[in-house]
Amino acid sequence: MLNTDPNTYNIDEKGFMIGITSRLKRIFDRPLWEAHAVRPAIQDGNRDWISLIACICADGTALDLALIYRSISSNIQST
Repeated sequence: MLNTDPNTYNIDEKGFMIGITSRLKRIFDRPLWEAHAVRPAIQDGNRDWISLIACICADGTALDLALIYRSISSNIQST
């Protein structure tokens, strides 16, 4: 029997990187990699992350989606 308790929720979080339009692909041979002549691709540090939170109740209802962005100030309580 399906649990239809109105106080039972399932929550999930997913992070997204903002500013990436495509994946970086590089081709090189194994000897160069093993000789450390090439480095893995790194990010330049100017990307932001946002988190999406979804919450669904056992009775089939859902809460509105929530997006969490990086805080502009270091004091989150004041904002």
